[in-house]
Amino acid sequence: MAAAAALVCVACGSAPPGAVTNCQSTIALRTVQTDILFVVDDSGSMQVQQANLAANFQTFIDALQSSGVKNEFQIGITTTSVDRNVVSGLTTTLDATFDGSAAACTPYAGHPYPAGALITVDPVTNLQKNGGSTRILAAGSATLAQDFVRNVRVGVCGSGKEQGLRAAQLALSEPLLSGANAGFLRSGSRLAVIVVSDDDDCSDPGDGQGHPLVDPGEPPTCEQKAEKVSDFVQFLQGPLGGERRDVIVATIAAVDPITLAAAQCTLATGAPAEHAAPRYVEFASAFGAKSAVASICDASFASTLQTIAGLIATQTVPLSETPADWRLLAVSVQRAAGATAACVVGLEGDPSANGADAVYTPPRTGEAASLTFQGRCALALGDDVHVQVLCAG
Repeated sequence: MAAAAALVCVACGSAPPGAVTNCQSTIALRTVQTDILFVVDDSGSMQVQQANLAANFQTFIDALQSSGVKNEFQIGITTTSVDRNVVSGLTTTLDATFDGSAAACTPYAGHPYPAGALITVDPVTNLQKNGGSTRILAAGSATLAQDFVRNVRVGVCGSGKEQGLRAAQLALSEPLLSGANAGFLRSGSRLAVIVVSDDDDCSDPGDGQGHPLVDPGEPPTCEQKAEKVSDFVQFLQGPLGGERRDVIVATIAAVDPITLAAAQCTLATGAPAEHAAPRYVEFASAFGAKSAVASICDASFASTLQTIAGLIATQTVPLSETPADWRLLAVSVQRAAGATAACVVGLEGDPSANGADAVYTPPRTGEAASLTFQGRCALALGDDVHVQVLCAG
C-alpha cells in the first residue's frame, strides 16, 4: 500500500452547505502494523482443540501473507491460566493432578501460570515456559509456522478456571507490558485478540487480598462473582500502552456451529464442550463488525482462521488531517496490476456504512480520523490509495 496519497480539490458547480472552500494539500496514509494475541485454554480438555488450531494455522498465515498486512504483523501466545482456588487458598502454579492425567502433568508441577505472560514451548522438553526467544513471532520469520505450532500446544495442565479475558488484560497491562511482554505491543499498531476455549470465561478480580473469588466448583458461567464483560471491553477500547488502538476481537468458543449462539456443543471427539460461552459471545459482539465468533466444536478451524485473517487484513488507516465533511471525500484504490476501484464512502455508525467500501471514522480523543478499507476496496500489497475532496470555488 502506498504510504501517502494526495488530497486534491475538485471544483464543483454549486457547493452544498458546509462545503470545503480552503483545500488541504496532502493527507498521510501509513501502513498499520498489527499485533496478534492468542489466548489459548490449557485446561485438561483442550488437547484435541489445540491440535486443531496448530493443524490449520498455515491457512491463517497464508491468508495474512496474501493481504495488505504481509510482513506487518506479529504473534504472541498466552493461556487462560491466571489462578485458582484449592483447599489451601490461592494457587498460581501447575500441579500434577488437577487437570489431565498425573503422567502428563507431573513434569509441569510447580511451573507458574503465565497470568498473561507470553509463552514459549520448549522444543526439547515440550514444557510451557514464560518468555523465551520465540515468545514473539514475527511475520517475516522463516520459522513462523513451526514456532506457532509448537507454542500453541500449551498443554492440558493449566487451571480449570479459565480466565481468557483477564489473561488478555494482564498481557496488555503493566508490569508485563514493559516487562516479560516487552516488544509485543508496538507504537501505532493495531491489536487483534483471539481467545480459544471450550469453556466460558471465568475472570474475577479477587477479593482484594490476593485470593480469587471463583472456585472451579462455582456455577459454570461464573456470573455470580466474575467481573463484568463490559469492563474488559472498555479496557480494550481505552489507551493500551499509552495509545488508543484499532482493536479486532475473535473467539473460538462453546457456541452452536450453525447459529453461533452460546451452547454446550459436541466436540469432534464426541464429548460435549465443558460449558456454553455466553461471556465470550458478549465480549466479541461488543466489537461489532470488527469481531468474529466461531465454534470450538468445528471439525476444522481452517475456515474460522481464514475469517479472522480477513478481519485483520481489513486496513484501517489514520489520516493526517480531518476533512470538514466526510461526504465530500472521493476515494479510490489503484491496484498494483493497474485497475482502479472507486470506493463508496460511508460514516461509521451511520446507515451509509452498510455496504460501504471505505468507512470514515471521525477523530476521537487520542485517535486521528481514519478510513477503513473493505469489500471491493480491501487493500493488497502494492495498492495506491487516492483521496480527493470535492470542494467549492
